[in-house]
Amino acid sequence: MALGRPPRDRRAEILEIAGPLFLEHGYQGTSMSRIASALGGSKGTLYAYFDSKEALFEAYMEDRVRVRGATVFDLPPHADDLHEVLRLLGKRYLNLITDKDPQAVMRLLYHESPRFPEIGRIFYETCILRGRRLLAEYLTRADELGVLRIPDADVAAEHFLALCQSTVEMPVMLCVKTEVSEEEARNAVEAAVSVFLAAYAA
Repeated sequence: MALGRPPRDRRAEILEIAGPLFLEHGYQGTSMSRIASALGGSKGTLYAYFDSKEALFEAYMEDRVRVRGATVFDLPPHADDLHEVLRLLGKRYLNLITDKDPQAVMRLLYHESPRFPEIGRIFYETCILRGRRLLAEYLTRADELGVLRIPDADVAAEHFLALCQSTVEMPVMLCVKTEVSEEEARNAVEAAVSVFLAAYAA
C-alpha cells in the first residue's frame, strides 16, 4: 500500500459496483459472477463479505437508506414547533422519493418483486418501515405532550407520508414528469400538513 493512502474498503467497493448492476440488469439478471467480473475479483471475494446475492442486495438497500435517507427522519426529540417540523420532514421526504436514484430502485422493485418477493420484503423492512418507525416515535412524543392526539402512531405516520406524496409521486414514477418543482413540492407539503393536523391536532 502506498504511503499515505487509506486502506480500501472492500465491502463498500462491492456495494458501489453491485448497485448500478442491479439497477441496469435487474435482480435476476445480476449474478454474483457478473458482479465479481465488474469488481475485478472472484466470487470468493464476494462471498467473503456477503453470504448470498440476497444478502448483498439487502446491504445495498440499507446503504441507500443510510446515504439517501439518513437525514430525512432526523427529527428533534421534542414536539416544539410542530408545523415547522412536519414541513421540513415533508420537504425532505419528497426530495428523497422523487430523486432519480430512489425512483430507479422503486422501478426495479415493482418489476422484480412478483418473481422475487424476498427483495420486496427486504426493501419494505429496511427502507419503508424504518422511516415510518422513526416518524411514529416523534408522533408518539407529540401525543404524550398533548400536542397531537394519536391513537395509533404507525397509522398516523403512514397517513402523513401518504399525504405528502399523493399528488407528486406517480407522475414522476410513470415518467409523465421528470421532476417536481419547488412550488409543487411546497404546495404538496402544505396541503399534507393542513390535512394531517386537521385530523390529529389536540
